[in-house]
Amino acid sequence: MGDTPQSLVLRQLSLVTALALSFAAATAAANVAPEPYGVCAHLHRVRDPEFRAKECRRIAEAGIGRVRFDFEWWRIQKGPGEPFDFSHYDAVMADAEAAGLSVLPIIYGNPLPKWADPIWEHLDEWGRYVEAVVAHYGDRLPDIEIWNEQNLKGFWHHEPDPARYAEALRVAYAAAKRANPRVRVLFGGTAGTPWDFIEGVYEAGGGPFFDVMNVHPYNHPRAPEGNLDARLEQLRDLMAKYGDAEKPIAITEHGWPTHHMKIDSLYILRAGLKIARPEQKTWRVVLAVTEAGPDGAPPKVSAEDFGAALPPGSTLEVCFGERLRERLQAGDVDLVVYPFDETFPVDTVEDVLAFVEAGGVLADFGGMPMWYPARETAPGVFKLEEQDAEGRFRNRLRVGVAAFWTNKALPRSGAAFATEAALAAGFKGDPAGIPVARFQTPELLRDGDEFIPILTLKDADGHEAVGASVTRLNGGANGCVIFCGILGRGLQSAGEDGQARYLPRAMAIAFAEGVEHYCWYEFRSPENDPLYSEDHFGIVHRDLSPKPAFQACRVFTKMRPAGSVQTPGPWRDEARGLYFPQWTRPDGVKAGIIWKTGGAERLALRFEAAPSGITFRSLAGRIMRPERDAAGAYLLPVGEDPIYFTGGSLALP
Repeated sequence: MGDTPQSLVLRQLSLVTALALSFAAATAAANVAPEPYGVCAHLHRVRDPEFRAKECRRIAEAGIGRVRFDFEWWRIQKGPGEPFDFSHYDAVMADAEAAGLSVLPIIYGNPLPKWADPIWEHLDEWGRYVEAVVAHYGDRLPDIEIWNEQNLKGFWHHEPDPARYAEALRVAYAAAKRANPRVRVLFGGTAGTPWDFIEGVYEAGGGPFFDVMNVHPYNHPRAPEGNLDARLEQLRDLMAKYGDAEKPIAITEHGWPTHHMKIDSLYILRAGLKIARPEQKTWRVVLAVTEAGPDGAPPKVSAEDFGAALPPGSTLEVCFGERLRERLQAGDVDLVVYPFDETFPVDTVEDVLAFVEAGGVLADFGGMPMWYPARETAPGVFKLEEQDAEGRFRNRLRVGVAAFWTNKALPRSGAAFATEAALAAGFKGDPAGIPVARFQTPELLRDGDEFIPILTLKDADGHEAVGASVTRLNGGANGCVIFCGILGRGLQSAGEDGQARYLPRAMAIAFAEGVEHYCWYEFRSPENDPLYSEDHFGIVHRDLSPKPAFQACRVFTKMRPAGSVQTPGPWRDEARGLYFPQWTRPDGVKAGIIWKTGGAERLALRFEAAPSGITFRSLAGRIMRPERDAAGAYLLPVGEDPIYFTGGSLALP
């Protein structure tokens, strides 16, 4: 990344400011005992004080010690030079502290006050605001977070710019340390793990101006294994590149929603099949997924899900990995359907390309086709790789793709309408249009290929943009490809039981990877829209009644109480899908957790036990009494639901 005027200034300032503040930062790190468990809860937006106090008590019941929410600038200061009014937040803080919770404030503006936007032109006012917050609350705020998901335009309010964020971070850091040298400054939690953005902040000189790295490494609806751990390891490597390997890492948002799923584009698939193979009456279909179901097996897809797409008499198998290859080699497949979320199973992609070349049909719906390669690292466990923007596999199918970032005339999302070919195939569409965000182009076609649009709209230049299409390679002799640019939402949500399984597994992985603080998003589900994932991340319902994940959280925080120290050494066997992080509790008792992906297995496990012996508990916290074999090993049914043990150390399985 080339130097900008802003980054040059930051580099110069960092040499002086970092030395001046390093003692304060070291003091803060040495004197703060970090709270390991947090949750996001929009307490500042709860109008009923009694309900807010009740929610705080409910959070504490789950064993969570810290609550994270926005400190919105516009609530605190009405104009430049105006006095700061903390009365609203004083009341919220009081409710949280009365329940035994500490507060992690997200210090930014959402929205920013008009008189302070853009932030980089109002850094003096910004610094005074940060300093006022920290000075007002003092040691009641041991940590502060500077901005939220600043790598997204919706939160940064402008095109994301790592150098400008580094400026805002530098000013906030200096202001916070002036007000309270003991406060720790967290990097604003990023949406995902955007390596280029984080490295851009380092390149702009922002490294000295935060005490704790912080990301939001969402990977729902997929399981955490092979995703969360891989991202944290890559993040640590990036930090090490810039001399920051020893800084703590926090996760201030992570979670799985429990909403009802709806695959919006399925009704387009049937029209595509009629266009691709007008004479075909029934289809033998394989859905090649990149996520496992809650039991580690391929997710179950109901007849309802595909009923509108497949003609009567068709068959469907959901599978991944070697089973997909077996079906293709057997020659009893007419149609392969890829996931509805821009991922594709890269391990079997060559088999699928050969299948299409030999005359088969591939359908890839859900945005950019074949965009994120997913590699199976263990049975049913997939690791997402970097996006394949170059299309090294997709291009071999001779279909080009486009979106607003490749063609400025294209909309971010636009209403597309059925073509004559779609209408002839029985697809009526929607009179108001269907929102499409990704597009296909015929630029890679060869002689003899046919490109047949299903959905089209006019772009800003008046040209036709294709949002869904059928490509008949060599007139169909070499197979067909059906693509659709409706942004997908995956095949499934975690569901309430899946959310309960994933919560302790994600926490255990995070702490095994050295994460200091893990914050679940979020505590209470708004539940306004049954199909909208954002409304269903909570571990309690809208009325504060618990989901199964609430109990799972309470059990985990009891089994691994604050102050526990992670046991160094191996904690996973990826080839077997086996995970076994361990720790020492503050009372000196050894403890841990074990689970297995890819199906349950009865394992004989040996422990180095204390004289009192080993105690086992289920995901829900119930006592388990496993049998023992002749050699003294415990016989445990290890599967997707974690099992806790206390009173000893697990010998490596």
